[in-house]
Amino acid sequence: MAPAGASTQYEASVKFGWTITASFVAHVDVNYATGQAAFAQGSNVIQQSASGGSGTCTTTPPGDTYTSYTLTYGAIKPGTGNTGCNYQNAIGISILTNDSNGFTVLESLGVTTTPTNHAICVFPDSTTLSTTTPASINGTAPAAATGAVGGTLTCAGTGVQLANAPGTIVAGNSLGYDVTGPIGTNNPTGPYTTTTPSASQVFGAAAITPASTTTTYFLGEDVQLIIPSNAASGTFSDFVILYFIPQ
Repeated sequence: MAPAGASTQYEASVKFGWTITASFVAHVDVNYATGQAAFAQGSNVIQQSASGGSGTCTTTPPGDTYTSYTLTYGAIKPGTGNTGCNYQNAIGISILTNDSNGFTVLESLGVTTTPTNHAICVFPDSTTLSTTTPASINGTAPAAATGAVGGTLTCAGTGVQLANAPGTIVAGNSLGYDVTGPIGTNNPTGPYTTTTPSASQVFGAAAITPASTTTTYFLGEDVQLIIPSNAASGTFSDFVILYFIPQ
């Protein structure tokens, strides 16, 4: 006969827990070919605005390759008004991430004071993620931005003036590429930047949550260089910094 209470069942449990960390691989390229599932070299097309008076752009600049992180606008002749030289498919970003909360990509000029000899208008070529590189949104040349360079400009169409004053850049965490050479490591894999720039614009979409954790997605934009009528001669450069901010 079984002892009293032998028919009573007792249970114990052990809890298992784990965390899947968010990670991403982001590639930044310039002068990219459109409709591609991986970055390839584009066609170096710069559109000259018709609103710059006698101002002219170099519409087929030499030497730009999609792996050089360099955009060469070439020689520009100031006109009687602002001259706009729009580089089609200028900057592209590819992103592979498992971050279920999504992220935002911000961008700013790298200067800490507003330049008076040039300005930048950016035109998002896509506001949603795509599995191929997006085409330029500007089928024809956008007009040059209106207003005084060195202040607040009104860009044409969907263009947005790129702000200066990037704030503190955390070494190893920021992904930025100089228009005259790379800042940091080319095609990096690493953590998100934790520093939000003090003045910035959204690159592409306000908040991005990839539909697949195993698919590479793309965003892109045109970059229009604005030169005022009183621009002095010389050789100049500026750079754009990109920030990947987790949500």
